[in-house]
Amino acid sequence: MAERLTGEARDRVRASALTFVGGMTILLVAVALYATLVEGTSVVPSSVVAVSDDGRRVTVELEHTTCEEPAEVTVDERTDEVVLTARVTTAEDDGCRPVTSRESVTLAEPLGTRELRTTRP
Repeated sequence: MAERLTGEARDRVRASALTFVGGMTILLVAVALYATLVEGTSVVPSSVVAVSDDGRRVTVELEHTTCEEPAEVTVDERTDEVVLTARVTTAEDDGCRPVTSRESVTLAEPLGTRELRTTRP
């Protein structure tokens, strides 16, 4: 025959169950938000075309199609290099033509002697 929990033991089981359910809810919401933000974007080829005199502003040229719109250029600043990643959002259309566009980003610290490169898809 099964025993029933009483008092403090029952409260602990309830608290554990609520903590588990709350944690899973937060995890699922975070995954859904991440999927919403990342879905529909892709990395495209890009190249650096200009760096401002003070080394803080960098302009890149993105290679994409007329069916894609520039979404963002992310900056990964390290002590020895700066890596730029260009992303576009994709729309469905059969009449896409190649096109280039330019985007500028501002670095947290001046470029200085760090290597500047872009990522490739």
